[in-house]
Amino acid sequence: MKVTLCYFPKFPLLIPAILVVLVIRLIRPWLLVRWSTLQSSRIGHFSLNTEVYYCEREAGINLPSQRYVDCFFMDQVIANKQLANMWKRVLHIWPNWTRSPIYLANWLIPGKANHILPDRIEGDRDIHNLVDHCPPHLNFNSKETDRGEAGLHMMGIPTGVPFVCLMVRDSAYLDTHSPNQDWSYHNYRNSDIQNYVLAAEELAERGYFVIRMGAKVHESIKSDHPRVIDYATNGMRNDFMDIYLGAKCKFCITSGLGFDAVPVIFRSHIVSVGELP
Repeated sequence: MKVTLCYFPKFPLLIPAILVVLVIRLIRPWLLVRWSTLQSSRIGHFSLNTEVYYCEREAGINLPSQRYVDCFFMDQVIANKQLANMWKRVLHIWPNWTRSPIYLANWLIPGKANHILPDRIEGDRDIHNLVDHCPPHLNFNSKETDRGEAGLHMMGIPTGVPFVCLMVRDSAYLDTHSPNQDWSYHNYRNSDIQNYVLAAEELAERGYFVIRMGAKVHESIKSDHPRVIDYATNGMRNDFMDIYLGAKCKFCITSGLGFDAVPVIFRSHIVSVGELP
């Protein structure tokens, strides 16, 4: 009775969801439909967990023995809308409002385990080293490429001039997005952005533009060099350019955080500094 009352508000959607799940049960001998939820609330997992899944699928790893199709939902929170749009182009992603009734219907009807795509035990760890050997699965279309190049020009970066992303972790993002949770156990991972000024300015002198990244940061980078751009605080930051910059940078200097996965899934290079497990 408690289960029934708990899910009563979902009953209008539960009835059609049960019909969908029944059909999926009936066609299972010919086509196995599996569901999973992408970790869309954290950009690192949203990027690399999904890319490694795709690489393993193409390599024939962790696949069912029969014909199948994998379908996905997203979390209520989307860390990056551009990344969500790009994954929608290559994966079967169902509307988020169908997630609860589908999962509930699948739970109510016998045989549910066959239709749940198991989580990777390794998470975002590429234990088969597939990312180095597979081409990236996300690409920018021509309209997005034009938008990205226009964004670079607005920052003062000429076409063809290399740039480096600088990503230094502090506590601002998690403190802002989940203020009621104690994130202090992550404090050992934080760094002072001012410790990177000399490196940024040296790279700038060598002809690179250095773009300080971050959706939320505690303070600006203190540099007056015209090739050091504090994208995190200058008002130009948006979801689209986060992905475009991560994809197109010559390399990314990082103290170790979720954004690192964006250059990786586009096969750019990572320079890790002061990173602990």
